[in-house]
Amino acid sequence: MRKHTRKTVLQLSLLSPALLLAPLALAQDSGLGTDLHFGNALDPSGGTALLGCDPDGATWLTAQRKRTPTGFLYPCPPAWPEFSGDGAWRHRGSVTLGYIGVWGDENNMDWRRFSNWDDGAYVGADLRFEKAVDGSYFDLRASHIADDSQYVRAVFGRAGKYRVQVFARSQPNITSGNARSIWDGVGSNHLTLKDGLVPAGSTSAQVAAVSAAQPERLLTVVREKQGVGINYMVNRRWTAYANASHETREGARPFGGPFFFNYPFANNGGIYEIPRPIDDSTVNFNGGVRFSGNAWRMDFSYSGSFFRHANRSFDYEVPFGLSPVVPGLVSPPLTSGQFSYEPENDYHHLRASFSRKIAWNGNFSLTATGGRMSQDDYIVAPMTCQGQFGIPFIPGALYDCANWNTTDALSRKRSDLGIDTQMVDARVVLQPTDAVTWRANAKYQREDYDGTYWMYNPLTGQWGYPAENGSQGSVVPGESGIWDPILSPGAPTRIRNLPLDRELHQFSAGADWRLDDKNTLGATYTFERTERTHREVATTTDNSIKLNWYSRTLDWLTFRANYTWLRRTGSEYDYDPYEFTFSSSLPGYTGGDVAHTVSALRKYDVGSRTQNKIDLMATFTLPHEMTLYASVRGDWNDYDATLGRRAYDTLGGSLQWEWQPTPATVASAWYGYDRSDLDIANVNDLALDADPTLGGPTYPEANRWWIDDRQRNHYAGANLTQRLGRVTLDAALDWTYSRGTTGYRYNSPGALTLPTLDPLLTGSFQPMIYRTTALTVGLTIPLHQRVSLRLFDRYQRGTLFDWHYLGFEDGQVYDHRVYTDGGPEDYSVNMVGALLEVQL
Repeated sequence: MRKHTRKTVLQLSLLSPALLLAPLALAQDSGLGTDLHFGNALDPSGGTALLGCDPDGATWLTAQRKRTPTGFLYPCPPAWPEFSGDGAWRHRGSVTLGYIGVWGDENNMDWRRFSNWDDGAYVGADLRFEKAVDGSYFDLRASHIADDSQYVRAVFGRAGKYRVQVFARSQPNITSGNARSIWDGVGSNHLTLKDGLVPAGSTSAQVAAVSAAQPERLLTVVREKQGVGINYMVNRRWTAYANASHETREGARPFGGPFFFNYPFANNGGIYEIPRPIDDSTVNFNGGVRFSGNAWRMDFSYSGSFFRHANRSFDYEVPFGLSPVVPGLVSPPLTSGQFSYEPENDYHHLRASFSRKIAWNGNFSLTATGGRMSQDDYIVAPMTCQGQFGIPFIPGALYDCANWNTTDALSRKRSDLGIDTQMVDARVVLQPTDAVTWRANAKYQREDYDGTYWMYNPLTGQWGYPAENGSQGSVVPGESGIWDPILSPGAPTRIRNLPLDRELHQFSAGADWRLDDKNTLGATYTFERTERTHREVATTTDNSIKLNWYSRTLDWLTFRANYTWLRRTGSEYDYDPYEFTFSSSLPGYTGGDVAHTVSALRKYDVGSRTQNKIDLMATFTLPHEMTLYASVRGDWNDYDATLGRRAYDTLGGSLQWEWQPTPATVASAWYGYDRSDLDIANVNDLALDADPTLGGPTYPEANRWWIDDRQRNHYAGANLTQRLGRVTLDAALDWTYSRGTTGYRYNSPGALTLPTLDPLLTGSFQPMIYRTTALTVGLTIPLHQRVSLRLFDRYQRGTLFDWHYLGFEDGQVYDHRVYTDGGPEDYSVNMVGALLEVQL
């Protein structure tokens, strides 16, 4: 039997090169399967990268390192410790105890974002049990136990028969590190103003003073997820599987809570950034059976997702009052705003797939799916006010809250909406000769919206919905969001939901031709036709050609090149396909036609588009177990638009060097660069009018403007792991620099929200800067045959600038605009740890 050489690399580290290639945002999702890869910010690899390299290599037959077909060295096999035990079960593993200390600007959001670093103890474990006689096994992996970035995972089963996985994990998301809230009850569904502030009766100076007096605090959303999954081999042909998980989110994050726009009306209305409470859960399930035969393979599965909220809505008191733009009139006070949460929803999906070997060394596969997404949640009342809202003395502009603050004001109590989906996908691959491979694919996909919700109030016979919780109609006459067949028959407002059915027909065909043992050429043509209802373009057609070349002409070079050309065309562009959802479609409407948008605007997802995309990749096999990888990629998009997104181009490249001369030395260095350019144009409206043309009275040429957004990003870093006798040193350096600039131009001050600012404008905003440098150094020191000590130090520094937050150091209240998050800040943080690992 092969001898295992034990490593004394600790099972927890911030310093392993495999862990520090880039900043990590560890995700959780509701996709198929039990969960994503296990790890956290302290242990993103799940433990395997922390074991070091086995000095015996991948095989004792040869000491030569093997490379992938593209030229990269295969990762070294982990240096698993030896098993212990003389009975039927043998075991290996370790328990880790330690302490982590942090000081500096430790509450900075960018430092804590997905890790929530803090002083405290660390407890972790990694255990493996095996029973050789029947292939039974048990694995337990735990990291950062009793913290909100922890995970515990157990896997057990019997080889060739079944496998069961059970887990629990937590993942924090720090959404603000310097929040100042003028509300009490953060995290709850009822936010009340702090002492000293009166709902709808406070001044800007009073609100600014209360805001400034609040201590900075963290806003955090914590995801917690638990799950179980099983795979069971019924026999050699059939396998059954099932997975279930439950995920919760709880906390608060900054959120826009408008109460009518304040920009054009000084000392009126209000714009609020509130700490939005979050408390929801999702249950996921998927299961099915698989068949694997000599000629046929089949898979039948079901997946479902069920999203629920702890509450249906939340509300918040507002400090500022409202006043009509009509001189001499006074609106009834509105003291609170309300938001409904995302509706609870269910998702069901059935899938069946078949594949069969066919002639010419080929394979044919067919997949059919059907699903339904549904929402049948109870709908909250349109508003929460008491008394009246609107503007008095103007006919049809004043409303009784009692007719709108009850669910009796709804056309029905539940949403009862859904989307039905169907998909059929057929594929065939043929290889008539060793040098040629043919491919073809045909796909049909459809989405059908089910249900219509009418915004109709049976208590009043009115249509629509109170805009901004009644605040907009309390400031501007005729903008209440409510259509009345007698009192306001000319008011334009939305009265129903918008169905967006879609049908896709796609066909592709291609071939790969191996010219010789060193070169392969490929080409693929794809045709895609999409039909949509109630969109600006009813039918779009995409034609694309993809060419690729793979070359090993030189033994020390692997070269790959891909080029894609795509052209999207479509039917005639309808700038306003949504008219049927407005009150203008009701009998008795007396208002004139209103241009909802300019006819020259093009929405980029359905408008014309020409794309050119290229990827060049080269892998150099160098002496002494070195590898050099270089890549260049570009993506150029022209949208053929006068207004809207006109162009979006990206260009990037990377260079990476790796060196693994022995299991005792692993080093790497890399540099990456990418840039993106986004060009947008639009026009400000001048007045309500029926003419939608650019240059007309509604959208004059003088109000036209352009924005050029430029982003430049640089990434660099280096890693080293070196065994020095019995001690292992590892170090890592990471550097990121991003610079974004936004330039603008316009034809006249009429293009601005506030034309009076024209003399102060320079044609560009200040550059947005994001620069971070992180240096990590650590030592793993064996103290005993079964005990090792890990010491590490991580220093990180960030320089951040976002012009959106200019002046926040002087306060976060501007006129009637209240902000909660203080914005990005520079930081300098040092984290050290001492961790003791004991082998069992």
